[in-house]
Amino acid sequence: MTNKSRNEAVSKDSALINMAAVDKAAEPRFHTEAFESDEDRMAASRLPVSRRQWMIKNLIVKYPIFNEGYAIIAENHYPVAGGTHATGTVGAMLGESRTGKTAVCSYYSAMHPATYDDEGEIFPVIHLTASINMSPVEFAHELNRLTAARYARMHGGVGAYVNNALLRLLKVRTELLIVDDAQYLFFERTSKTAANMFKLIKTIVDYNTMSVMLVGEERVSDYVNSIDAFVNRGYNSHVLRPLTSGKSDMKRFEKLLGAIDKRLPFPNLSGFDDPYLAKEMYRYSNGMIGRVMNLVRPAAFKAMNEGT
Repeated sequence: MTNKSRNEAVSKDSALINMAAVDKAAEPRFHTEAFESDEDRMAASRLPVSRRQWMIKNLIVKYPIFNEGYAIIAENHYPVAGGTHATGTVGAMLGESRTGKTAVCSYYSAMHPATYDDEGEIFPVIHLTASINMSPVEFAHELNRLTAARYARMHGGVGAYVNNALLRLLKVRTELLIVDDAQYLFFERTSKTAANMFKLIKTIVDYNTMSVMLVGEERVSDYVNSIDAFVNRGYNSHVLRPLTSGKSDMKRFEKLLGAIDKRLPFPNLSGFDDPYLAKEMYRYSNGMIGRVMNLVRPAAFKAMNEGT
């Protein structure tokens, strides 16, 4: 092993276990730091409006469910600390919509940004979001866009364009492909088009140079378990569940709301962690962080517009 390869391996392993390094790597894309003092909050409230808006839009709190999701992806990417990345395997992180799965995926991919060396570009982790009725060409286009090849031409027809997009994953040395909203690859479509999307994922897995992570609703496992080609590729699935209304989880929920409050760029705290308010917020959100932020973000934007 060359010194360069050894250093890269150590760097990747450290990224999985050193959360301070994680924050630093993701800093350009997310707001993770709390404003702990009155002085810090006052300074944040005086930042340019565009910066404050960015903070609110990209606010991340690493609470227990987030950390659980992060660990699921990390273990599918690097199953052995200090070892090499997984190849030819299929994993899944499943759960209801708005449980925070996409935020975890976005954060994890930001932790592994594109780089380059003497051999060219490197895109170690790609986070692709599927859409309803996505076609193989649209899937290929997203891969090209995410690997800085958005202007790739369709030489040789549709089939060649799709194959070249898949092969580009090898060229840019991708280690992990995360497919978000993966249920749209297999459901709400005909059996023929579902089979076409399955072939794309199987082709990527069969390269045996990277792992694939399917993220979406629990029914993804129903489809995967019906296909031996997936199950026999070391398929493993984990369900990410929101905090419950139990006493201990409600304490965690209050703490989560307080952590969100401390990251908002306003001079005063809003008291989100008040037990009564937290109970009402839980009743609305059912413990799902996405629904919480669906209230917090527009309320914060309104407060900014009103200067309150």
